[in-house]
Amino acid sequence: MGASAWNGYNPYMTISRKISLLLVVCALLLGVFPTGTGQAASAETDGSFYDLPLCLPGLYPTDPDDCLALGASQSVKRLADEGIPYILEELPAASPDYALTELPVWVAKIVAGTSEAVPVYASLDEARNGGTPLRTLAAGPMRYVSMVNQVSDGNRILVQLESGEWMQAQPIYSWTRFQGLRFSRTPRNEFGWIVNDAESYTAPGYASPKTGKVHAKYDVIQIYQVAEADGYEWYRINQAEWVSSHKSRRVVVDTTPPEGITGDRWINIDLGNFTLSVYEGGELIFASLIASGLQPFYTQPGTFQIYKMYETVTMQDAYEADRSDFYHLQAVPWAMFYDRNTAIHGVYWPVVLGFNQSHGCVNMSPGDANWVYHWAREGDWVYVHDPSGKTPTDPAYYGGVSTGP
Repeated sequence: MGASAWNGYNPYMTISRKISLLLVVCALLLGVFPTGTGQAASAETDGSFYDLPLCLPGLYPTDPDDCLALGASQSVKRLADEGIPYILEELPAASPDYALTELPVWVAKIVAGTSEAVPVYASLDEARNGGTPLRTLAAGPMRYVSMVNQVSDGNRILVQLESGEWMQAQPIYSWTRFQGLRFSRTPRNEFGWIVNDAESYTAPGYASPKTGKVHAKYDVIQIYQVAEADGYEWYRINQAEWVSSHKSRRVVVDTTPPEGITGDRWINIDLGNFTLSVYEGGELIFASLIASGLQPFYTQPGTFQIYKMYETVTMQDAYEADRSDFYHLQAVPWAMFYDRNTAIHGVYWPVVLGFNQSHGCVNMSPGDANWVYHWAREGDWVYVHDPSGKTPTDPAYYGGVSTGP
């Protein structure tokens, strides 16, 4: 070819120049980042690293030597310090057998009329025809009888009592079926229940933004942190939600036997939080809501022992001078007496669990009282206390008070 065909282009010269340029660039880089003296993620002669890798996501209580507990691990550590576990676990618990919620006998309510007494007749015919009554039951706002039979008689219902007598009353078909929780092991954190529909907040205090979520009555909540705000305890129920103790109740888990209790079986009644917990063998095995004594008929704090147990028992009394608060309650189920006339028992009449309501007794749903009754035995310890300090502790206060349902 002629010289004009090359046009001054030498491919071998071009390759040489590229190689030279590459060598210059490498030299510059080596000068800027000399090996063994900069921040490169490479090993020194002693095997250490200047830049460690990030740790796998997890909880590292102390800084590890072979990775950096940053990023996700740092968030996990922060949450753990606030009581939120790395993996949110379900409570190791379940509801007891639903069959326990049934009453041991049928019950009817005596509907108060204009008379001061309700007649009781020897036979169904006498009751239908308004014959001469054998006796009467005193008037009052809470009157219930156990029954074995019922007959419709026009616009009224006549019921047969266990004694064989007949009277007018209204059989009850509904009562609280609420059930607490039985545990396979002691939970890692505290828990509780919502007792009135409750909105949740992003932080403690009613001035905090709401989450937009509403938790229903008797929903179970897990509690990871407790704070004070606006005169209430506030419970952190997950990473971004808080609820107030105004509408929720908390079970304080403590497997240490209270002072004065011997053995490994006891019932813990927390009047401040309206909860009852059962401990055995160093483990929490059952917990639920209660209703306790309403002022001035407080449930007395102290350490007691169950001295008598009844599958059903009749309770009646009055405390007002005019006996306007008289009650007559037959077949009160699953009663465990531990402090004079004070008992743990089930209720078939309307009850508001999680609040003060009774004349001093510890009220439970029939299903829960049934569970505790079949666990308990005479001589078991009952520890009653009020961490809020609102219940009188002076024994003299309770000296003349006959407590009841």
